[in-house]
Amino acid sequence: MKRLFVANLKEGIKVEDVFLVISKSVATTRAGLPYLKLKLADRTGEVDAVKWDASESEISKMREDDYVLVHAMVRTYNDSPQLTIDSFTKYGEDVDPADFIRSSPHDPEKMMAEFLSYIDQVSDPHLRQLMDGIFADEDIARKFRQAPAATRIHHAYVSGLLEHSLNVVKICIAIADLYPKVDKELLIAGAALHDIGKMEEFVWSGAIKYSDVGHFVGHIVSGAMLVKEVADGIDGFDPMMSLALQHMILSHHGTHEFGSPKLPKSIEAVILHKADDLDAQISIFERAIAESDENGEDGLFTKRHFLLQRPIFKGLSRKTLDSESDNDDADLDLFAVEPEFDPFAD
Repeated sequence: MKRLFVANLKEGIKVEDVFLVISKSVATTRAGLPYLKLKLADRTGEVDAVKWDASESEISKMREDDYVLVHAMVRTYNDSPQLTIDSFTKYGEDVDPADFIRSSPHDPEKMMAEFLSYIDQVSDPHLRQLMDGIFADEDIARKFRQAPAATRIHHAYVSGLLEHSLNVVKICIAIADLYPKVDKELLIAGAALHDIGKMEEFVWSGAIKYSDVGHFVGHIVSGAMLVKEVADGIDGFDPMMSLALQHMILSHHGTHEFGSPKLPKSIEAVILHKADDLDAQISIFERAIAESDENGEDGLFTKRHFLLQRPIFKGLSRKTLDSESDNDDADLDLFAVEPEFDPFAD
């Protein structure tokens, strides 16, 4: 049974526990000696690790997606914990996958029931037939409930795809209610299906990784292909409706820069793109704050986020703010200019 998790690693702790190998590479010191650079993980996060003076046997035995029993010491490198490994062995006993793969904090069965309740709002017979044809398929429904939404950026955990898709559907419905001219049923269908290709884009039996489909095709194109295939099999399905729905999937990343083959050309496509981006951004912010708390970081801001390129404000309700307010000498003006302050530096 796993005892020590990544979130609890502190400098100076001796580690003897099991981790999942996320990535492995071999590098060379200035003296020309090989060493292993690793990323290890459990359900609470990932940690960099290094095995100095690695032998050929050790290099060959350390494999990605293996579980390894590690003997190591926690050091600090670039302000983050790092494991300096003394020795390791492949772990041959059974492990509890829940110790190593993060899952959505929400019950997937309840999320799926709520998700299907919104699909029930679609009354157009052809759209409804298309949706039922996809989600009534047991294999698709199972994968859709289990799949992550990403490898690391947002909703990067088991059932993350379902959680994200449900959120996007709910956001789109709320926006559609503000604009009567929006085709609400088309928007619900597009929101429900926008990331359907991620079922095939990732594998998640161990570490979340790209599948062959993910590498060669990607979820945007594979999702549009699935919708076209199902629509083409429905007698009388309006070809323009099929194209409009495919377009929403093909344009939901918003720009060519972020992987969209097409730019949004309909109101429904624009709404879907904004809803998708909003939920992803909030997930990134929430995860950054959670990781900061897990790492025991005090203060009102997280460390600079690698993707967002800025620290994240944790919120007005933080105890740090309350404790500072008890100090008469505390300066709570977060926007006060400090000496030698560079407003363009982050």
